[in-house]
Amino acid sequence: MTLDKDQDLRELFHDLQLPDVDLTGKVMEKLYAEQKKKERFFVKYKVSVMVVAGMLLTVSSAFAFSYQTLTNKQGKVVFEEKTLEEANYTSPSLDEQLRALKARDFANKVLKAGTAGVFYVVSNIPDMKTYTLDKPLTFTDVSALRTKMKGQSVKIFDSLPGKHNFEHATVFFTPITDVNPPTPKEQTAIAEKLRKQAEESKQEYAMLPVEMSKDHWRILSTYKKGGSAIQVAMSRTSGKETFLVHKEWGSKREKFVVKGVEMIYTDFGTGHNIQWIYDVPNSTHTIRYHIETGKQINKKDLIKIAESYLD
Repeated sequence: MTLDKDQDLRELFHDLQLPDVDLTGKVMEKLYAEQKKKERFFVKYKVSVMVVAGMLLTVSSAFAFSYQTLTNKQGKVVFEEKTLEEANYTSPSLDEQLRALKARDFANKVLKAGTAGVFYVVSNIPDMKTYTLDKPLTFTDVSALRTKMKGQSVKIFDSLPGKHNFEHATVFFTPITDVNPPTPKEQTAIAEKLRKQAEESKQEYAMLPVEMSKDHWRILSTYKKGGSAIQVAMSRTSGKETFLVHKEWGSKREKFVVKGVEMIYTDFGTGHNIQWIYDVPNSTHTIRYHIETGKQINKKDLIKIAESYLD
């Protein structure tokens, strides 16, 4: 199965995490990346913010959208949904969107796989904004992926129920500056340093390398069987994730318990997904599992796939 455009965009926004909520800019980056046949990407920190462009995703449904939360074993909310309005989201200007595109282009050119950097792009906008961007690692060998993630308390399977076999995966380790963000004063100093660096080098941008966290990450895996595909996303964080949605976005939602684990099931018309939280032993960290597929796999079988991760 080839993911349709709506589903592909959905994946982007499941993946998206930025120091500032920059929705429209990321959409433009995605469209630009499709033209260039480049990969999507991901990042974030303690109170991570993931953005869904509800206004761009056409989901036909007669059901009103319901906002959901997931908690850890201590009852603390570690995943929540909010509207763009509740998050006080402001759409970036066209110039800001173009600057974000340039930053991503520079990152694609200079970063090596598995590295990240803080980018400053020369522009007429006076806000001194910087972009923390990274380039992921890719795997086509499931054994190599399992070795890379050894000790991370994450389950990585050779195949899933229904004989869907591992196809490939992308791993995004989180920049340390997103795990422990700099203070406003430190951020201003970084931006000024990069501005001067760009000016002195007479380049359109400047970049400061950033160390990657070893235990904050996101994995995007694809399993296939003929024309059927299953997308499995797993993200490890130490804080709360806030999933931003458009208030008029419609989909059928359910919350139920499977083997003692609370799960959220979503039917968005062209496909469906299920997600839940796993508490990392001896840690305050959690891993959120998110499994998504088209309608050739029914709800019952999707739940069976989720159950395989609970055994």
